[in-house]
Amino acid sequence: MDKNTLTGILLIGVIFIAFMFVNQKEQEAINKANQAQQAEEIQADGNPSIATETISDSSVNVDVSNSTSVQLQSSKENSDSLINGLSLDELARRKQKFGIFYPSIEGERQYSFLENDKVKIKFSNVGGRIVEVSLIEKDENGNYIYKTHNDFINTINNPIQLFEEQTSNQELSFNIKDKYGDYIPVSTKNLFFENVLQNDSTLVFKLKTEDANKALMFRYFLSSNSYHVNYSIDYSTVEDEVDMGSSKLDWSMRGLSTEKLADDERMTCSVMFRYDGETRDYISERTDGKEQIDGNLDWVAFKYKFFSSILITDGGKYEGEVSQTQLPEDDEYTIVYNSSLYIPYPESGKTDLKFFFGPNESEVLSSYDLAMDQIINLGWGIFRWTNNLLIEPIFNLIKRSGLSFGLVILLVTLIVKLIILPLTYKNYKSSAKMRVLKPEIEKINKKYEGKTDKDIMMKKQQETMGLYRKTGVNPMSGCIPMLVQMPILLAVFRFIPSSIDLRHQGFLWAEDLSSYDAIVSWSAEIPLLSSFYGNHVSLFTLLMAVSTLFYTLLNSNQMAPSQPGMPNMKVIMYIFPFMMLFFFNTYSSGLSYYYLCGNLMNLGIMWAIKKYMIDEDKIRLQIEENKKKPKKKSKFQQRMEEMAKKQQKRR
Repeated sequence: MDKNTLTGILLIGVIFIAFMFVNQKEQEAINKANQAQQAEEIQADGNPSIATETISDSSVNVDVSNSTSVQLQSSKENSDSLINGLSLDELARRKQKFGIFYPSIEGERQYSFLENDKVKIKFSNVGGRIVEVSLIEKDENGNYIYKTHNDFINTINNPIQLFEEQTSNQELSFNIKDKYGDYIPVSTKNLFFENVLQNDSTLVFKLKTEDANKALMFRYFLSSNSYHVNYSIDYSTVEDEVDMGSSKLDWSMRGLSTEKLADDERMTCSVMFRYDGETRDYISERTDGKEQIDGNLDWVAFKYKFFSSILITDGGKYEGEVSQTQLPEDDEYTIVYNSSLYIPYPESGKTDLKFFFGPNESEVLSSYDLAMDQIINLGWGIFRWTNNLLIEPIFNLIKRSGLSFGLVILLVTLIVKLIILPLTYKNYKSSAKMRVLKPEIEKINKKYEGKTDKDIMMKKQQETMGLYRKTGVNPMSGCIPMLVQMPILLAVFRFIPSSIDLRHQGFLWAEDLSSYDAIVSWSAEIPLLSSFYGNHVSLFTLLMAVSTLFYTLLNSNQMAPSQPGMPNMKVIMYIFPFMMLFFFNTYSSGLSYYYLCGNLMNLGIMWAIKKYMIDEDKIRLQIEENKKKPKKKSKFQQRMEEMAKKQQKRR
């Protein structure tokens, strides 16, 4: 190769390299221009702000795939076109899935707290929701007033927690419009809110959008000395994009067992709700069930045995459903509570709600003027009236004295017995009259013994009624006082187990009057016995059953003789104390103690009445005098005899 040829090749190479260099610069300029143009098109809809740090917690798993399961990865064709670290395809998919809220699908989990002297509330920015609530009220010694039973027994000073993050949920879902006018369903459950304001009483969460001037706001406000937190949902800056009429609030939790026996708690745990101007309704305890909501709703309550979590509404017309599911094999949880409610369209762009977390204490609940005290199960109808008008006022009056609650129950029993003493006296007097007539009634029964003919039985009945008429004895007069006393007996059956005042209050050998007092217990499962009786012996229940049996034995001779064909009441009365052993063994020891006190007082009253107030000899003389007097038949007796005569004529 000569010198000229070599020089030509070198010149061609230099020219080729120079051409490649110039062409590359032009291509880079073109690419930059295209990318700038694409960025302007995207940013015309708003400037996205996507956090680059994501959480590793698997409980927050935001699904940004579309209905055809398109993977969240950039296509190769657009791998060079990135906006804030996202490919154009990925950005488009996120906008398709979350609309204007797509900037909030990633973030870092953070917690915030609000507390006063009564409650401590933990919030998460994931969903902008309440995740834990503890009741932190303390006594004068600095001990938490409300603890779990285990902490109370083991003298651990921890506040009681009503629910936990892992087993609870609070989410708002709604529809939003995309740029084509189509609706996109969005839930706040796994979206990341930004904490934009927090002080001692207020916490504000902001759910960002692609427009810096638009956001969904959650505002929480906790006032001092209160068990409730205000919860405001503010759509005002996004009301053009959000279909506010489609908003639905889902709220659910697993109730934590806080008492001695989870199965006993389930007897009183339920979902309750109330419409404006009506009495509260509920799903029956110990059942799985659901109820439809449709009306002007005041509140929905997740009721524990002694505490409640309550959603208090703005009184508008709500639709949806509430439900509960039992967890019978679980010692850590009681039941699953669930509420799913469509929120009424907020004309002002805001919905104002409240969450109550506190004790089932009548004075506290009634202060809201929404009949929330009906959450406390004091019975229905006349039994609730008896508790509200008699038992509860007496109990509250005596407890202010500062006496131990064992003595409070004793004094309540004494006062109630004194109030009904006139009825008790009338009942004993009627029994004494029947006891005096007992020999004559037995003669009539013996006279017709073995005879089953209807006419003969009618004559026997007429002869018995004639004896009552001649002696002036009314066999029903002893039943009326008993019927009057029954509401009190059954009212107390509801009041004492529901009273939070007795919780963790000890007396004598009972460590907690709100639960059973086990003097003997065992862990082994004994067939039938463990199922129907339990794995312990409650001493107050045992003493109550023994005192009932003793009272029955002493009082049995006052009972009227059984009529043929009628069940033997004496046998039933003797069986009843043994039934009580099984029925009350896992009940509140305070209730068994009340009935024990009542039985002992009844024995004392019976002795005093028989010794100082009722003379059976005088009653016998009075009956003999009544026999000599002419008796005018009552209209009822006349009608009964006329009916008997007509019946005989037909035969």
